Amino acid sequence: MPAKRTRLFVVLMLVSIVAVCAIPAAAAKYPQPKLWEHSTPGVDRMPFVYGDTLYYVRDYDIYYSVWDNAARAWSEPKEVPGTINTGANEIWPCVTGGGKVLYFGRYDPISDYDFYRSEWDDAAGVWGEPVLIEPLSTDVQDWAIWVNEDETVAYVTTKGAYGNGATLGGRDIWKSVKIDGVWGTPVSIGAPINTSGNEWSIFVDSDDRLYIDGVRELTVGASDIYVAENETAVPVSLGEPINSAADEREFSITDRFVFVSANKREGGAGGYDLWYIVLIPAE
Repeated sequence: MPAKRTRLFVVLMLVSIVAVCAIPAAAAKYPQPKLWEHSTPGVDRMPFVYGDTLYYVRDYDIYYSVWDNAARAWSEPKEVPGTINTGANEIWPCVTGGGKVLYFGRYDPISDYDFYRSEWDDAAGVWGEPVLIEPLSTDVQDWAIWVNEDETVAYVTTKGAYGNGATLGGRDIWKSVKIDGVWGTPVSIGAPINTSGNEWSIFVDSDDRLYIDGVRELTVGASDIYVAENETAVPVSLGEPINSAADEREFSITDRFVFVSANKREGGAGGYDLWYIVLIPAE
């Protein structure tokens, strides 16, 4: 092979290797998700998996279902016990703190959605009275929340702004760190995660990768799921089959399950449905 062609071949190989290495490991191919067996013609969305329990929103109340590995099936969904669900809309469950703490959003006619926290009452077997999280709530729509296991870091998506911060688009992702038991003023994580459009939700996996949903470049459908290796990395589409020609929204992943919600995805039960992948083998 002539020297010039050899050099060109080497350059192309290096470019290919760099391009492959630039793709987050989390963006690797997944098997085809299947429709969650308890999806309904109504609204089933905003999944959050903690251990063997799926928390999600059905018709804007919060429900839960438990995985039976022997049967390879999810239990019949039930409303979360306690005073979580009301006549208002409840959205975005996030369970943490050993499964004993529930964060979520609730609609208010004056301030739109705000964030709340509830603790599990072992004696009563119910979730305790929710408490408004004032440092993380604004006077406009606060939509999604994710909190780490020891409740020291929170990511939220909101139409609003905190302190002297400014938004890049319709809804942005902000980060708050708890110091001495107090949530600090959230700070926008900025570009390239936030854009001039809407970043609707965020989920952080065990390797601190950030999963977001929205309309960005190279979408498969109307809205797709993207992943970024960290707060400063450019989000990469998870591609098909997680994304489709439909509107893919909220995402949750553990070492055992992958869940995504989608609006009017082919083969679905209604509008917003849940779709999932089981990553654990049958016993």
